[in-house]
Amino acid sequence: MYARCSTNPDCGCLPFSSVDGQSGICAYLHLNPSTLRTCNTNNYYCDQLNTMCVHHPSLSMSRLLCYPTGMTSLDMCPPFVQNLTTSPSTTTSIPLAELCANVSWTKQGVTVAGSTYIGTALNQLRNPTSFVLDSKTNTLYIADYGNGRMVTWELGAKNGSLVFEGNGVGNRTDKLGWISGMVQDPNDGSLIICDGTNRRIVRWSQHSNKSEILINNLHCGSLALDNQGLLYISEYNDHRVSRWILRKNLTHDGIVAGNNGKGNRLDQLNNPLGLFIDHKQDIYIADFSNDRVVKWEKDAKEGTVSGKVRWPRIVRVSQSGNMYSIDGYYNRIIRWTPEDTIDGTIIIGEKQYTLSQPHDIAFDENGNVFVLNYGSGRVDRFDINKSICL
Repeated sequence: MYARCSTNPDCGCLPFSSVDGQSGICAYLHLNPSTLRTCNTNNYYCDQLNTMCVHHPSLSMSRLLCYPTGMTSLDMCPPFVQNLTTSPSTTTSIPLAELCANVSWTKQGVTVAGSTYIGTALNQLRNPTSFVLDSKTNTLYIADYGNGRMVTWELGAKNGSLVFEGNGVGNRTDKLGWISGMVQDPNDGSLIICDGTNRRIVRWSQHSNKSEILINNLHCGSLALDNQGLLYISEYNDHRVSRWILRKNLTHDGIVAGNNGKGNRLDQLNNPLGLFIDHKQDIYIADFSNDRVVKWEKDAKEGTVSGKVRWPRIVRVSQSGNMYSIDGYYNRIIRWTPEDTIDGTIIIGEKQYTLSQPHDIAFDENGNVFVLNYGSGRVDRFDINKSICL
């Protein structure tokens, strides 16, 4: 009971209520039990979708809880011997390959999606705005804004494939607006999308050519998932970050950063965009109009400046504490080490025109950097060079 069942030490075995503790689920343990409903003690039934009736270690055995199945995903609680093809990857963290402080990346990228010219063909992109790298299937999901479509692109392929038809830019449920952030739901592989111009959060299933609206009237800047499956949304016009419980629908869980009006004080934000949530639920925010990246520790009332950068669009943080962001003004990628918290170092884009209006980045499991270029309609890969680390 409650024994280790995963390579993640925060996961444990929660026994099913109906079988005298002899079997159960391997789940992330550190949800607040007070936010969960109790089961029907007569038949061990949960009236919520995507939940199951279990015992929880912080409560007496007499109280039974409806525990969300999203807390049992293989990404969150990988088994000691993991089948890497069973579920999509949701993490944006950078792997251990990056740990060497002197690691570098190639100066010139290799195009892995798109072509020399922008266009409408399936081997072309037009002004893409955001993407997700599913490292388990080596597939890119790309919001191809200029063509009003979503495409997948397997690494090594010459052409992409349509996920959602190109019905043009618009606010109908079969159309897309300006997509400034996406995450992949670990439960079913669907895409949770920040449709900024249409002021909504939508879910796109791979089995449907229409979106399901999860939130209306919210001008989102970007999205991030933490290791508990909670969804964070940067609210661009409201200058704050909110947290949501991700189930079939979204349930508001509070404001976790900002909410003190537009400004540049440490308790304020100004048009926040990209987010990163670490394992402690500390929040890193690309504070776009304040030209800075700020860190808000869990439950903090104000943030601290982690880096100065012009027009930051995204932020990523590695397991070793190095931080990465896009310098949107100078078209380059900046890295900050824990010892260098202000100026940072240019790692990609030292030469002019290496990048063309970069809007998003991702890292594969080897530490290679993928950069989405809005201007040139390409995704380029910059390979990591670890020779100096040997």
